[in-house]
Amino acid sequence: MKAKLNKRKRWEDALDKFLLSWKAKPEVIGALVSGSRVLGTDTQNSDIDIHIVLADNVSWRERGNCIIDGYLIEYFSNSLAQLREYRKEDFKSFTHTDARMFALGRIVFDKTGALTKLQVGAQKELKAKFRKLSKAEIELGKYSLWDELDNLKDLRETNSTFYPYSHHLLLNRILDLYRKYLGIEVSASSKLERYFTDKSFRQKYGIGGFQDLKFVRLFIGAVEKQTFDSVEKLVGHVLIQMGGFKVDGWKLKSKATV
Repeated sequence: MKAKLNKRKRWEDALDKFLLSWKAKPEVIGALVSGSRVLGTDTQNSDIDIHIVLADNVSWRERGNCIIDGYLIEYFSNSLAQLREYRKEDFKSFTHTDARMFALGRIVFDKTGALTKLQVGAQKELKAKFRKLSKAEIELGKYSLWDELDNLKDLRETNSTFYPYSHHLLLNRILDLYRKYLGIEVSASSKLERYFTDKSFRQKYGIGGFQDLKFVRLFIGAVEKQTFDSVEKLVGHVLIQMGGFKVDGWKLKSKATV
């Protein structure tokens, strides 16, 4: 018993202190801790992410921060119904963010068994495939990349101080469009480098790798070099993979909305 107690980490003690008042609330049915602290990818700056689950008849939600014993605790309190809505919205946006937090998180307490069911359901949701982009979405996306690249070219030729800013905005746009086209999700920007380069990191987060390795090489190169040529090559590769693109004669006919 003593050995087990010694294995507890200081952040877990801080979390227990935080949860004392929440556990006593009748509307609180459970809590789950998620994120880097649970998955073992934390750094000295990592906070503690705790989800406090409320009964379905609760009409409020709350999120906030609290520092205990030097640890920043970020908490989210939502009803089961609200959590279901969050996961639906995530899926529409081609992500499994909330589902992943509950699927890979650690249940701290579960008064009714609802969190155990929620976790099992979230694990199944992680396997659900995203919808395919429509033809119109693909064509508009390709035109948007060409147009933004053309605007970036102007910034380069005029030696604009805003070139680096626009360069990285375009990289974000390229990645978001192409991952949706491929039907996959990627990590947040702060974890993107580890997502691209560290297989063990992807496994811990239950997320698949980016199957287009040439894209990964070109993308990382464009981040590092910040040159127009590097992002031009990246856009060219994506446009080819998405069926090709020629600006001369490009058109898109679709049904009017009124």
